[in-house]
Amino acid sequence: MTLLLREDDKVYKVLELLGHFQDKGSCLIFVEKQESSDELMRVLMKYGYPCLSLHGGIDQYDRDSVITDFKRGNVRVLVATSVAARGLDVLDLVLVINYDCPNHYEDYVHRCG
Repeated sequence: MTLLLREDDKVYKVLELLGHFQDKGSCLIFVEKQESSDELMRVLMKYGYPCLSLHGGIDQYDRDSVITDFKRGNVRVLVATSVAARGLDVLDLVLVINYDCPNHYEDYVHRCG
């Protein structure tokens, strides 16, 4: 499914999708910038969705910890930049959201797996 939304409507659509899919498995949300990852994580947590943020501004030890928690299902929602687009194999992943469209077709392919 592809939706093109105004910036103001994106958060509400994500909340709607998480409400529908979160109990079915894990959800991965891709954003373009590190700041966007942290900000969306804060917003989702404010609305009651436990989640983590993953981006290149986080040191490697903490990134590994975030990935482990997400893959084990300790946290079901991950907001990430393209740093998570390759090599992240999550068995119960039911939803991938491209909150921000990737700049390159190859990035889209890697994000969606």
